[in-house]
Amino acid sequence: MILKSIKYLVIVVINLIILTVLLAYWTDFVERTFNSMVRPIEFLKIIGFSLLSLILIRIAVGFFRKWRTPIKKRIQISTLLTILISSFLYFNYSKKIYENRILKGELRKELAMKIEPANELAFGTKADNLTFEQYEEITRIKWFPKLQKNADSISYYYTYDGFLPDYSFSVSYSLPKNIEVDSTEFKYGKTYIDTIGNKKRISYSEYIQ
Repeated sequence: MILKSIKYLVIVVINLIILTVLLAYWTDFVERTFNSMVRPIEFLKIIGFSLLSLILIRIAVGFFRKWRTPIKKRIQISTLLTILISSFLYFNYSKKIYENRILKGELRKELAMKIEPANELAFGTKADNLTFEQYEEITRIKWFPKLQKNADSISYYYTYDGFLPDYSFSVSYSLPKNIEVDSTEFKYGKTYIDTIGNKKRISYSEYIQ
């Protein structure tokens, strides 16, 4: 009985391996830095879809025996069933690969080169001289406040406790002197504005303990 089931288990395991490879590929350094749980959570999804595939294949085997379906056709149907069940993950991961590795590949590589550990005593990161596009890419993943499109020379500093919801966050950026500061995203901290030549330097900081 076990030997007869191995071929179906192999189909599911191969599918699991392919999905895991796709997961590892789309979760680049930037993704993992600002979403540390992405791989464990997505892998649990893969496991869940794999178990669902095994259950449905087991049900299908009963029909195979009843209808005396040939072995070759059983394997084809089981493979198709497994792929259909996992189609959501295939679509989602393929989309992420296109976005992270192709469409925004160079942008994310440049961003990754600017990200550094915040300090040795706490979790967190920092970066200096980010472009608006680079900082905006971070806000797609992390809760960091969004900035105006005219913002440039962006720097941020973020540290947090590994177990408690304590964190410290600061961001500073430049705007042309004639552009009004939009502080709608700055809700929980303090904002300082300095004028240097034809530029405004905006600094915002917040913390929770």
